[in-house]
Amino acid sequence: ERVKWYRCSKCKRLTLHNIRGVCPTYYCDGKLKKADPARELAGNHYRKLYTNFLPLSMTTHEHTAQLDIDKASEIQKLFTDGKVNILSCSTTFELGVDVGELEVVFMRNVPPSAANYIQRAGRAGRRTSSTAFALTFAQRRSHDFSHYKDPLRIIKGEIKPPYIEIANEKIIKRHMYAVALALFWAQEPQYFGHVKEFFFSGKQSATKLLREFLAAKPRELGDSLKRIVPRKMWANLGVEDWGWVDGLLAEKDGVLAKAEEQLRTDLRELKQMEIEHSRAGRHGRAGAIQRTVNTIEGHYILGFLSRRNVIPKYGFPVDVVELQITHHGEEARGLELDRDLKIALSEYAPMGQVVAGGKLWTSRYIKKLPDRDPLAYSYAVCEYCGLYRSELAEKGIDLDICTCGHRIRRSKGIFITPEFGFIADKPEKPKMSKPQRTYSTRNYFAHKGKVEMTDDLPLGQVVQLQASINGKLAVINNAGNRGFKVCQTCGYAEIYDGKPLSKHKTPWGKECRRGRQRRYALGYEFSTDILEVWFPEHQHSETGFWESLLYGLIEGACTALDIDRRDIDGTLYPYRGNPTCRVLTLFDDVPGGAGHVKRIAERDNFMAALQETFSLVSQCECGGSQGDTSCYQCLRSYTNQYCHDRLKRGYVKEFLQEVLDV
Repeated sequence: ERVKWYRCSKCKRLTLHNIRGVCPTYYCDGKLKKADPARELAGNHYRKLYTNFLPLSMTTHEHTAQLDIDKASEIQKLFTDGKVNILSCSTTFELGVDVGELEVVFMRNVPPSAANYIQRAGRAGRRTSSTAFALTFAQRRSHDFSHYKDPLRIIKGEIKPPYIEIANEKIIKRHMYAVALALFWAQEPQYFGHVKEFFFSGKQSATKLLREFLAAKPRELGDSLKRIVPRKMWANLGVEDWGWVDGLLAEKDGVLAKAEEQLRTDLRELKQMEIEHSRAGRHGRAGAIQRTVNTIEGHYILGFLSRRNVIPKYGFPVDVVELQITHHGEEARGLELDRDLKIALSEYAPMGQVVAGGKLWTSRYIKKLPDRDPLAYSYAVCEYCGLYRSELAEKGIDLDICTCGHRIRRSKGIFITPEFGFIADKPEKPKMSKPQRTYSTRNYFAHKGKVEMTDDLPLGQVVQLQASINGKLAVINNAGNRGFKVCQTCGYAEIYDGKPLSKHKTPWGKECRRGRQRRYALGYEFSTDILEVWFPEHQHSETGFWESLLYGLIEGACTALDIDRRDIDGTLYPYRGNPTCRVLTLFDDVPGGAGHVKRIAERDNFMAALQETFSLVSQCECGGSQGDTSCYQCLRSYTNQYCHDRLKRGYVKEFLQEVLDV
């Protein structure tokens, strides 16, 4: 008998089941009537596609910054040749990559800014023969909701020109090292190419020859460095007396010397494992380890040195660490998992997970070197006033009592900086759930550094400014105040739960003798330019007031001075121990500084920032006349989502009316 279809007279739903003409759609009071889908839906686009077109095969692949250059190029060629027709990408395709007749871009969340959106959406429709379609999925979070309500803000948003500050010591040093290596390779080309040629070819490694080359202080190199380094920084960087060479080659602290030591340690461990497997007759496993050694030695030397913080890397991350996976052989081939240390403290922390190369990698170890331990610092963050303090753990200074008089009960302990990176466990098949992270990190003000400028603005409220260079900030991951229990022998780590460490193996597969465990947080203190702003006559205890004022000022300064919002950030600390009065601390969100907060500190620029902030919160309509909430047009940003529920533009508007006397 022919199949009978029914269609609701109200919601138009089609169904094969009819019980007394009741529509099966929840809360629909329509009636079911006989229907002929072929006739009634004859002009329906989706029915035509479903009935007339054969399904297309889908071949998917990953294309992210976690792939090395060769692997990424191979996948990109497969895509342009049509052998792969779907790419799952990170921000790698923001770099202007032309992938030919790309027709569709799907974004799984709303990008941070208009520049990101335009770069991603712009990958499609680069040929006149294809039609571009860009679809953005808004997730259930405030950033995405705000742009969902007003999509033109990100689609047609203004992209501001970048401001460049070249006086960043860490970045300049890397350029100096790059110039020195380029001149060395011009004279010794046999050492250029891969890791093996640089460190292991000939009777001696390139580092020894490089040390001799630089000891001669070649005039051509000295002249080159003087041309590229600002004269005012010659003394600090040791340009004239060649003191900069120690930063590259000093045995314990030189960046190249440390990179070589880590490399040789890893290869020594791998080769010892290969010998042990061969002696035990496990030749397949021994062969896999030999191929891993070949992979490590076959890395391009430029990529190796950039990942080890010796020469510049794209985007200029300053302190890069690696989640090491090379000891897993073929499954790790073509992958390079490295992150700026500030990000790695969250993404690569022990028990954190990353998907790369179609596998799920779980961080299990804090990498150690055989002859050195990471520096340990005692730290404390007052839950009452928010003050952060730290000291070398060996000093034994009591940080239990804050300067405000309150006892610190939770956010305290010892942190270590994982400067040698992390090591992953064996890969697994990715699950349907999102990879885990072991808690996010927070920025804390640590030290103001060298004060370069102070200013008092006699407005409706007295405003005091203090700009400093080499101010210190801290990033802490304490796993929700629990910390990590870390094996002192091999670096194996788990989130602390009051129990002994689980039975485990070393990163190289040997049984660990379970050395004593210690409890640590992970932390990183970095120097940058900072600007402190405070209102000594004003006290305010309402929840969210100081955060609202801080982020309002940042938004106003970025708009007034054409600064990319991602280039600066801020934090709070108590004014002279008084939790009802906070110091607003703005900082360049790159170690070493980028010059942005120095510009904001200039009186005319700061006044323009205040005026722009007041304009932003006055013109916005969120929260009605009371302004008891905020949005992305006034206070919210991609990076301050942790306090969106506390930000209120009304606080800022009312306060700046008094300050500006308007």
